[in-house]
Amino acid sequence: MRKTSVFMMILILLIICNVTSFADNPRQKPVFELYSVEGFYEDSVGNAETYSYHVPQIFSDTPTAKEINAEIAERFGKRVEEQFQNMKDGFSLWSWHTEWHSYWVDSELFLLISADEEGGFKDYAVYGYDFVTDSRLTNEMILEQRGLDAELYKENLREKAQLMFEDMYGTIPQESREGMGYYTQLEKTISDENVEDAVLFVDGSGELEAVMRIYSLAGADWYYHLVTPFAYG
Repeated sequence: MRKTSVFMMILILLIICNVTSFADNPRQKPVFELYSVEGFYEDSVGNAETYSYHVPQIFSDTPTAKEINAEIAERFGKRVEEQFQNMKDGFSLWSWHTEWHSYWVDSELFLLISADEEGGFKDYAVYGYDFVTDSRLTNEMILEQRGLDAELYKENLREKAQLMFEDMYGTIPQESREGMGYYTQLEKTISDENVEDAVLFVDGSGELEAVMRIYSLAGADWYYHLVTPFAYG
C-alpha cells in the first residue's frame, strides 16, 4: 500500500514539474503549419515553376490565438487554396511561394509571413502574440515594453523610409521628378497615415523592424519593405 502511495506521489510530482516547465518555456508550444506543400507545376500554356506553400498557425486554443489563426487562414490559407484550384483546372498560378519566420522574445512570438504575387509584388503580414497573457502585441505595447518613445520611433521610421525611397529613386534627374510623380510618392511614403500603418516586430537579432509601404514610381503603387527604425538593447 505504501509503495503505491509513494509511486502516486512521484507521478504527481512529475506531472507538476512538466506543467511548470511547459508554462515557463512557452517556446515549447509549437507553431504548426496549416499548409506545408511543395512541388512543380506546369499550366496549360506552358508556364512552369516550382511552388512552395507554408502557412503557419499558433498551437493554442486560447481566444486571441484562435483569432490570429483565423486571420492567417483567411489572408494566406485562402490564397493557397486558390492556387490548388488553379492547378486542378490547368490555369496559371498568380502566387508561387508563401513562407514564414518566427521570432521569440521571452513569451512573445512574432510571425512574419510573406507571399509573392505576379509583377514582383510581395504581400507581408506580422502577427505578434504573447503566450502568457494571451494578448496580441500592438506597436504601442512593443515600444512600451522596451522603453522606447513612440514619437521618436515614428520620426525615425519616417526618416528611414525617406532614405530608402531616395536610395531607390535618387538617381532620377531633378527635372524629371515632377513628371514621374517622385514628390507625390515620397509624400505618401512619409505621411502620418503610412507611418501609423507600419507593423512592428522583433527579429532574430533583437532588432525592432517594421513592415511598411514604400510607394513606387513603376509597377504597383507601393511595395512592402522591412524598415529598421533603430536597434535596442
